[in-house]
Amino acid sequence: MLLHFPVLGLGKLFMTIGVILWLFPDQAPNQAIQATIEKSAMTKIEIRLLMVLCACFAFWFTDSLHHISAGWIGLIAALLCLLPSLGLTGKNVIDKDIQYGTLLFAAGIIGLSAIIAHSGLGRVLVNYLTEVIPFSPHAPLLNLSLLTFISTCVAIVTNLAGVPAIMTPMAEHLADITGLSKDAVLMTQVLAFSTVLLPYQAPPLITAIALGNLSISAVTKVCLATFVLTSLVLLPLNFIWWYFLGMF
Repeated sequence: MLLHFPVLGLGKLFMTIGVILWLFPDQAPNQAIQATIEKSAMTKIEIRLLMVLCACFAFWFTDSLHHISAGWIGLIAALLCLLPSLGLTGKNVIDKDIQYGTLLFAAGIIGLSAIIAHSGLGRVLVNYLTEVIPFSPHAPLLNLSLLTFISTCVAIVTNLAGVPAIMTPMAEHLADITGLSKDAVLMTQVLAFSTVLLPYQAPPLITAIALGNLSISAVTKVCLATFVLTSLVLLPLNFIWWYFLGMF
């Protein structure tokens, strides 16, 4: 939280809002339209759903205490949402409402990263990049930038899910050749997570595109713009923040 949220988290929040307003400007509705919008209290179903989501997040945040995998927690929450007695989903949700094409695509993208990591292709890519990239043991800032570049390349080839699967086992090796601490090497993965070049890299984006009937070209424009701004503005600021925190 201290390493990433003050600069990268808040910065990306305001940057994303600014990019969307810049690329897709619009005018606020007039008072006549606003007057027709009525505030309503949460329904019983919405309260139940909120309780399920809060419990899910609570278990995710405390995984270091109970050691239950995040995937199992999410699966249990999804099954709770499908229970007829809770009434959180409609009767036809299984056969009509669920967009199976989007689910299969997201599963395929996630599975692709697992296959690349298991086959060793990701390690081959990282080893090649570490051989051709000029690391310097006396230039920690340069090495952090280059490691972030490597993680970003892995994310482009495998999508975001493949970055920790490939980069984490090589953290000790990368720490040796760069002269950085193992923690610093591991934390560069988060910097790669925040530099999404194209929507296919993030399965949640693909899901959002399908559920919201969004234009892929429009989402791609947002990704490209935020990628450039993050690389040129947020990442250098984050490196400076790490320097003050004593990461290198």
